[in-house]
Amino acid sequence: MAEPSEEVAEFVLDARYGDGEAVEAALATGIEVNAKSHGGSTALLMASANGHLDIVRRLLEARASPDLANDAGNCPLHWACLNGHLEVVKALVATRANPNVYNDFRKRPFDEAFSKSHNEICEALASLTAFEDDTGEARETGEAGLAEEEGMQEQKSAVILGIGNPLLDISAEVSQDTLDRYGLKLGDAILAEPKHEALYEELTQLNHVKYVAGGATQNSIRVAQWMLQEPKMTAYMGCIGDDAFGEKLQQACQEDGVTTRYLVDKETPTGTCAVAIVNKERSLTTRLGAANKYTVSHLKEPENFSLLKSAKIVYSAGFFITVSPESIELASKVTGMSGSIYCLNLSAAFIVQVPIFRNVLEQALPYCDILFGNETEARAYAEAVGWETRDVEFIATRLSLVPMATKKEWRKVVITQGAEATVVAIRGVVSKYPVAALAPEQIVDTNGAGDAFVGGFLAALAKKHSVQACCQAGSYAAATVIQHSGCTFPAKPEYCL
Repeated sequence: MAEPSEEVAEFVLDARYGDGEAVEAALATGIEVNAKSHGGSTALLMASANGHLDIVRRLLEARASPDLANDAGNCPLHWACLNGHLEVVKALVATRANPNVYNDFRKRPFDEAFSKSHNEICEALASLTAFEDDTGEARETGEAGLAEEEGMQEQKSAVILGIGNPLLDISAEVSQDTLDRYGLKLGDAILAEPKHEALYEELTQLNHVKYVAGGATQNSIRVAQWMLQEPKMTAYMGCIGDDAFGEKLQQACQEDGVTTRYLVDKETPTGTCAVAIVNKERSLTTRLGAANKYTVSHLKEPENFSLLKSAKIVYSAGFFITVSPESIELASKVTGMSGSIYCLNLSAAFIVQVPIFRNVLEQALPYCDILFGNETEARAYAEAVGWETRDVEFIATRLSLVPMATKKEWRKVVITQGAEATVVAIRGVVSKYPVAALAPEQIVDTNGAGDAFVGGFLAALAKKHSVQACCQAGSYAAATVIQHSGCTFPAKPEYCL
């Protein structure tokens, strides 16, 4: 680039330092408003970078281009976003500045704002930013090549993302004596203690033992994919071991059509869940194994972070709180900035009863758009925080009224009650939706009923259906799954979304 004239250099510097009178005088002489100074900077870029709103507006009136980039590919919007100048961002956007242009570091204006946690700017740009165009490895810019077509398709089509604890369920019918020997209760979901180690070996020795891909979040994602019947509509992240059980999980998700982004730990075995069934009721004892090794650094990897930003719905069961609170925080805040829907599940009584786990839940709650749970978990939460009530509708109402940290709509609290109507509270108003009725002889295994309900609900939500329709889809999915052993289902649903 040729050396800029002295007049141009001074014009750009005056804009940088906010000298409005000097800028006005230069414009009066007929100076080229889009002339570039050192580094390819224009007067508008410098005024935008330094938050001089009046000068930005004057330059835009003089037909300064909001999309001219400097030598590093940065446009005025990049710099305004990076430095947190919200009103400048609004002014540039109002003149149709392009929010989807990448600089030489492959960052859009939104990415610059996000890197500095300028939440209001992220919210302002979220609806304008084409997150679905992210590919993680390459993006369509002037210098970067196109990503492979298959990879791009996977990234674009993953509408629902689950992040959780992938487990292989070891499921078998046992006697009440087995539960008593290990101190287990039907309906409970607990983390394994040393006294439970022999239980896993005991179940594997039974002739009727079954191995099923499990983990609450993974179950819900698999069910959502099944309900949607469109390949690669869902994606899942978690940590597995480098072993046969991990391969079983990968194969199950692949067969179901779920895109997986597993972190593989070569030193720790894949997590397992002992599913002890007595009279169609179950007790879950989880040995997290590699699932406990998931870290937020995996979520931050470019390919995975692109999935997080582009997904329209992000879901984690409460069990994941015990593993990676940092990932919960990142996912909840990214969805708050991008305008996506963030969903959490209470999942188990111990999640709300143990203070350190409940604290993570309560920190994420202001970013949570939909909170799932069942009546036992809801009552456990009320007891833990001292509400002195067992009224599920009242508990759901109070949870729905916890203020949102973002400008999104009020939270929906969805509480299932087994065969009783599902309770939904929105802004303190309660609605109840009936569930599909089954005869006792139709029920094979209630394991996975709650996970299946969430999966069906999220699938309908992805299709932008009403809350009532989402509950109906969830009810159908749950009713279908409990007629099978484990969280399994027929090849195709008899339900049209």
